[in-house]
Amino acid sequence: MLGIQDVRAARAVVDRHLERSPLEHSPYLSRAFGVDLHLKLESLRPTRSFKVRGALNRLSALEAGAHARGVVTASGGNHGQGVAYAAHVLGTSAVIVMPETVSHSIVEVCRAYGAEVVLRGAIYDDTVGVAHEIARGQGRTFVHAYGDPLVIAGQGTIGLEILEDLTDVDTVVVPIGGGGLICGIALAIKEGAPRPVRVIGVEPEGSDNVRRSVAAGRPVTLDAPKSVAERLVARSTEALNVELATRYVDEIVTVDDAAIEAASYEYLARLSLLVEPAGAASLAAVRSGRLEPGRRTALIVSGGNIPAEALSALLRAGAGAG
Repeated sequence: MLGIQDVRAARAVVDRHLERSPLEHSPYLSRAFGVDLHLKLESLRPTRSFKVRGALNRLSALEAGAHARGVVTASGGNHGQGVAYAAHVLGTSAVIVMPETVSHSIVEVCRAYGAEVVLRGAIYDDTVGVAHEIARGQGRTFVHAYGDPLVIAGQGTIGLEILEDLTDVDTVVVPIGGGGLICGIALAIKEGAPRPVRVIGVEPEGSDNVRRSVAAGRPVTLDAPKSVAERLVARSTEALNVELATRYVDEIVTVDDAAIEAASYEYLARLSLLVEPAGAASLAAVRSGRLEPGRRTALIVSGGNIPAEALSALLRAGAGAG
């Protein structure tokens, strides 16, 4: 079972390769919602997503033979960029299997880091089997996007940074897709905080696999998950994620697509921050009253990758709503 020692070990790896992401107080959002809100801006990472943390930690653990053979992963976009970046930095090769619907810009970023890109299927889950076939055929190490213990520990380093930078934090709000991010952060917060801190997860209404899985006590598979927050869409999660979420996460709430889009637009219009819909889910939960924020709340802004066409649609929708 993962523990705080694994997250601390991951912290040493992450700190060697990445600068600390900012945790910024937002006077505007704090005034608007009557609570002291702080933004953990993972959207400012080199790949514009938190995913690079877990990728660096996982690839740093490869033994010499595995390092020489390289890695393969399945990704909806951000994890693939993280693995491509980590492989480039650490000097190994990577194959990234992504849906055919992924934006051209993300494909080109992965290729710019030297990764081979294979496009298959419509959503993340369609790419997993292909990635496993490549792993078997080429002897590559498969890097799971959210169920690998070392990936989870890498994402948990965000929690350690929050505890250091906001010592009196009482609530942390985290977007959920497959569950790797919230499991790592919740573990770090619950085992590392000197006093109680709530950890609340946010899923789209149309893709709430982790909430359902925790309620069932086992991974539950959704038939047709869907959301405007494409990077939070997953049919299921892993047994390890269910175990960690059950142990460490206080509550999981859901938000609809309209709330997610409104939050993403508000980041851009009011704070000049480019935040993808998945990264805006934590603010969406606050804006829509789906949770009771604490006196001092940290919102995880998990990513900022928005294709040009999606950004144009967001601006049109926001202007129309305004």
